[in-house]
Amino acid sequence: MAGAMMRILIVNVHFEPESFGGATIVAEETAENLAAQGHEVFVMTGIMEPRLAGGRLHRYEARGLPVIAIGRPAAHSPAEEYHQPDLAARMREVLAVVRPDVVHFHAIQSLGVEMVKVTQEAGIPTIVTLHDAWWFCERQFMVRADGTWCGQTTIDASVCATCVPDPHAHERRQQESRAILNRCDRVLAPSEYWAGVMGGSGVDRRIIGVNRNGVHHPAPDFRRTPYQGVIRFGYVGGDTPIKGVRQVRDALDQLPRSDYELHIVDAFLNLGIRTLHIRDWQYPGLIRVVPGYTRAGMDSFFDGIDVLLFPSQWRESYGLTVREAVLRGVWVIATDGGGTADDLRDGVNATLIGMDDTAGLRNAMRDIMDRPADFRDRARPVRTIPTFRDQAVELADIYDSLLT
Repeated sequence: MAGAMMRILIVNVHFEPESFGGATIVAEETAENLAAQGHEVFVMTGIMEPRLAGGRLHRYEARGLPVIAIGRPAAHSPAEEYHQPDLAARMREVLAVVRPDVVHFHAIQSLGVEMVKVTQEAGIPTIVTLHDAWWFCERQFMVRADGTWCGQTTIDASVCATCVPDPHAHERRQQESRAILNRCDRVLAPSEYWAGVMGGSGVDRRIIGVNRNGVHHPAPDFRRTPYQGVIRFGYVGGDTPIKGVRQVRDALDQLPRSDYELHIVDAFLNLGIRTLHIRDWQYPGLIRVVPGYTRAGMDSFFDGIDVLLFPSQWRESYGLTVREAVLRGVWVIATDGGGTADDLRDGVNATLIGMDDTAGLRNAMRDIMDRPADFRDRARPVRTIPTFRDQAVELADIYDSLLT
């Protein structure tokens, strides 16, 4: 079957128009690129729509692809995000109608692991991409209740027992996750770092592979516009402790000066939720709150900032935003470690700081504000980051290998 057209079902908790999060971007872009290669691509997603309560199905089209949306029940606990047995029958119906050659699961919180189990029971080649720690961590990002990184480099139930409300239930969840994932034909991670974390957490290393996320590259004629004004910082992520919003605010509190701009992207606006309000950002510099940029507006957004602030408080599996920035010659201040730092070089295109290091963030921002021209000129665009087309070509090869 090498090189033949495949019928592919891609499953992710969100999909356009309900676009949110890195896993969703990857699912959307790779689905579109796989279809462009000539494969028949279907998408299954969840949707928070009262009229679709109880797992009812709705068909629509997005990006030229047929999308099957299932009414996603509200999950009021980690257990409800993990188990959704009522959706299993719907998954069987979808598999019977679509008859896919392969099913690729991305983020499935609130859709439930039963969807993966049903696919495996049907004998269909099954792939799961682990974009974060959700399968093994109730908090999804390996952070404690106070928002700080738990410090684990592989996930151990005995350590998690100090963090979760029911250690025994969490241990059973980890055991079930290992069993489900190890029955998959392939488990993918977006970086070598994350493949190591997941392998150390119990996923069979014989089935783990790395499929680096693609990124939208700048247009061929993209050139940064010469600019001589005050330094322009950018922060992308919304009011969430995971992305380091507290560290940004604390650093600004310790910088009593006005010679800067801060452009804040509230990523949650794509879900119709506003988490950042300009009234809460009363600092001497010029603060702007802007909606999430689109693929079409990405070059414009990054041309409008000089430095990206990325003080993430978990060891990211990849980091799309960081790569979007460095591709366009934008300097990055980021926490060191994890998959984020793979394409960052301290002093070359980035300033790397420690986790929860407000002083380090403040000092890095101050150094750049003191010498803005140096940092505008020093950032070297990285050209070795794959495109989404590259990623989709690699995925097609992986799928094909399971069918031949």
